[in-house]
Amino acid sequence: MMRNKALMICAMSVLLLTGCTEKHILNSTGPAEPVFETQQGIVLDWDQIGNDMDEEFVNNEEYPMALSVNYSVDQKNKKIDLTLIVKDGTTPDEAVVFANAAVRYIGDEAAMQDFSFEKSSDTSYGGFFKDYDLHVIVMPDYRMKEEQYWLVDMDIPKGSDEKIVPKEGAVITEATSEDQEEDTESTESDQ
Repeated sequence: MMRNKALMICAMSVLLLTGCTEKHILNSTGPAEPVFETQQGIVLDWDQIGNDMDEEFVNNEEYPMALSVNYSVDQKNKKIDLTLIVKDGTTPDEAVVFANAAVRYIGDEAAMQDFSFEKSSDTSYGGFFKDYDLHVIVMPDYRMKEEQYWLVDMDIPKGSDEKIVPKEGAVITEATSEDQEEDTESTESDQ
């Protein structure tokens, strides 16, 4: 009997509380709609861009030379430094392909987060790089201080869409036995 009274009191309390409050949650009569217009002051989520880039390039069959993607963004001076680490034995041409893809990927990710930026194309890195200067380096692993091994090292001024080219006179490192074993394993697993 006591239990029923307690339930009845709780039920009445809930009815009173819900019945006496105004509904402010959704006052619109239609469904919620996304906003597609250009918004001002959008701050790009660089953690998300970095995570997406790692997923896109590291351990990807299209970019077997890729080991890591590193960047730093200086929003005040509108500059981005992009450093791509590759396996020993990577050729300058492979480094250029990787760098082109990575730069365009950043441009496209920025365009996805901020509609005011245009996406990249065959002739453009995208709208983000119309506003930001880029310094791109592609180097073999553990060669940070040995610039003679850097495969790409160039500045691309904002809006120029200057073509990424190999560094002149770059010394190609020999593929290590570890890298060769990984390539052999991935080739065997593909068959």
